[in-house]
Amino acid sequence: MHSAAARSFAAVAPFDFGRSLAFLRGFSPMHGEQTVTKDSLTKAFLVGARPVVARVHQPEDGAAPAIGYELWSPSATHTPRAVAPGVERAVVDRLRRFLGADEDLAPFYALAADDPPMARLTERLHGLHHVTFPSAFEAACWGLLYQRIPLSRARDMKRAIVRAFGATVVHEGAELPVFPDASTMARVGEPELGALLGPGRRARAIAAIARAFAAVDESWLRAAPIAEVRAWLRSIYGVGEFTSGFVLYRALGRFDGATLFSPHLVEAAGRVYGRAMTAADMRRACARYASWGGHWMLYLWASTFV
Repeated sequence: MHSAAARSFAAVAPFDFGRSLAFLRGFSPMHGEQTVTKDSLTKAFLVGARPVVARVHQPEDGAAPAIGYELWSPSATHTPRAVAPGVERAVVDRLRRFLGADEDLAPFYALAADDPPMARLTERLHGLHHVTFPSAFEAACWGLLYQRIPLSRARDMKRAIVRAFGATVVHEGAELPVFPDASTMARVGEPELGALLGPGRRARAIAAIARAFAAVDESWLRAAPIAEVRAWLRSIYGVGEFTSGFVLYRALGRFDGATLFSPHLVEAAGRVYGRAMTAADMRRACARYASWGGHWMLYLWASTFV
């Protein structure tokens, strides 16, 4: 087997890769899409319309944690090949964003220090960075698919999209599904999507999301004023407050103040704070974290399975 030489990149301390692995084990929207062991993650990413397999691990602890990685490019003969330097740079950039390697948690932890229940939780989950969706387009599709249906049904729909329009890489005997990119999906007609997703608004909305994302550079979504990005997202058919906020935070790491609390999150907050939480309680607690409100919710959610 040929691969790129084992390399590494730095992450902002504190960074506990074990927490990231535990998060991915419990993250339902991506169940079955990667191989997670006690100390490594193997996942396929789409780079320039071609899948690349990455295995990442944390080789050692330290003041500036290192994340080790190896990359392979699948071939028609199923023999992995080393990736080109330009592809490697693109994949490493994707990995840094996916694992939240560059986020500095110090401001969030400082706010939590004045909130004793959250301070105890951040101590318990110390070093958990924000693991995101591989792309904003995938997050937008999931945010739309998951609305008003059981989680299992939404996952079935996502798998159907991958089988029909994405790719499945076989690496060391394991299947690694890769969600299609927006350009590929933009060429799919609503009738084809309707055959996969059933009648109704979902097929129309997924088609609209694909066309919109195919016409925009994700770097703009990350760098433009958040109000502009939110307005752009909400201009897409089927994308409302929940999906726009979901894409902004769970794919782009940008919290826009949206406070749509699921019953599961309210229950988690009740356990952390030791009392029943109302919607008003949740809004007040989240507001004190300002732009870190997304991390406040993320840690509450992660407390149930990490």
